[in-house]
Amino acid sequence: MAEDSFGEALLSNLQEFLDSSPDCLLVSDFNTHRYLYVNETTCTMTGYSRHELLEMEASALTLQDRDLVSEIYQKARDAGDEGFTDEPRLMESKDRSRRGWWEPHFRYTVVQGREVVVIVSREVTPQVLAERAALRAKRIYAALSATNEAIIRSSSPDELFQAVCDAAIESGGMTTAVVLMPEPGSDQLIPRAMAGFGRDVTQNVVISTDPGRPEGQGLNGRAFRSGQPQVTDDFLKDERTRFWHSTVRTKTRMKSAAAVPILRNGRSIGTLHLCSRERNAFDEEIIGLLVRMADNVSYALQTFEKEEERRQAEERAHYLATHCSLTGLPNRNLLADLLEQAIASVDRTGHKPAIMFIDLDHFKEVNDTWGHDTGDRVLELVASRLRSVLRDHDVLARLGGDEFVVLVQNIDRPAHAVRVAEKLLEASSAPIKVDGHAFEITFSIGISLYPDHGCRQQDLMKAADLAMYVAKDKGKNTWAISGDGAQSRISCVDEPA
Repeated sequence: MAEDSFGEALLSNLQEFLDSSPDCLLVSDFNTHRYLYVNETTCTMTGYSRHELLEMEASALTLQDRDLVSEIYQKARDAGDEGFTDEPRLMESKDRSRRGWWEPHFRYTVVQGREVVVIVSREVTPQVLAERAALRAKRIYAALSATNEAIIRSSSPDELFQAVCDAAIESGGMTTAVVLMPEPGSDQLIPRAMAGFGRDVTQNVVISTDPGRPEGQGLNGRAFRSGQPQVTDDFLKDERTRFWHSTVRTKTRMKSAAAVPILRNGRSIGTLHLCSRERNAFDEEIIGLLVRMADNVSYALQTFEKEEERRQAEERAHYLATHCSLTGLPNRNLLADLLEQAIASVDRTGHKPAIMFIDLDHFKEVNDTWGHDTGDRVLELVASRLRSVLRDHDVLARLGGDEFVVLVQNIDRPAHAVRVAEKLLEASSAPIKVDGHAFEITFSIGISLYPDHGCRQQDLMKAADLAMYVAKDKGKNTWAISGDGAQSRISCVDEPA
């Protein structure tokens, strides 16, 4: 069960993204070597089910000695943020139907206080890689691994953007990394995150998406418009970057650069701008990895948006379930919860609650004569008046129709409750004006006190409701306390079920 809950916290709602990755992704406990998470690609490649893999230690899957696995994990921890990529290994599926060379990258991290090793294993063909290209690819793999981890760990787009830039510098070996996004209401791309050399220059450089402006003829403007990566192998000799030559020549060490569009549904939403001190640093393989990195960022942004939409929908659903849609006041359900909390806190705080059940006198005549739209507006104004005479920590709720309830905190004696009721009655003294019509609205108020009239929320509500009818019998526009002909005191001793 501990592994299950840890896995849920680690993966959050990125399961679909991780499973769709062409890389094998595994998370292993640093100390026990047990796998805590594997993606679907790992299951496909090894021939084991996810359940089987989560029952394994690393040595059982890799057929390595456990001490050797410990050395590798220790090496990952010693490697720090960059991690390390091990030599390619010949891997075979359980049924021997799949066989190939896989290059694992190990990265040590701590998630929720737990030491883990994140393993990203990619199928490679080492003999076709030139030594220098392999080194660059390895760095970008590390940056991609760090980006994937950042997607898991980041809680906001800006945090993710910064993590991507940091990964490109620290793991990818780049000189400068910038995430650019459109400025609302403008054709400019502005930095949302940056890392590396030349930060002061990057912050002040104007980059546009408008092809009619010189600032829009560079790599980022073209990448944004075309949706395709733009690469220059020699920045200072490229006509597309002429507008920035003087700045770059004197203030940066840039030799080559790339701009990779961040796409959503085929349309650009930003760019990832990377610079290197080496010429010809962005070969086809590197660009492919950077495109994947940008795609991962795009997917993560969609996940953030979906999560935000889900959170807002949950908040809205919770609000609608606990509040009156007309007045925005707490409804019966929320009032019951708040009253329960007030009762439960009496022993700790000494603050005794009181309930005031309010019914509008003759309100039916307003609806019948002027219609429900006018009646609703009257109810909104009544709610506003009642709220205006209460303290901030008192609760005004609407049960429905023309019935309101006030939960008054810290009532030490009946006279205190009476003073509050008198203030509420005074709130109805001035006519309520709607669409040029003046309405004389009065209240009948029933009062119940804890513990005099009950120790349970339902008993206090019932006592106040009955007292309200006594107030109406008195002639309306007045108050009555429970027991004034309404009912006798309800015992606080729980009756046997």
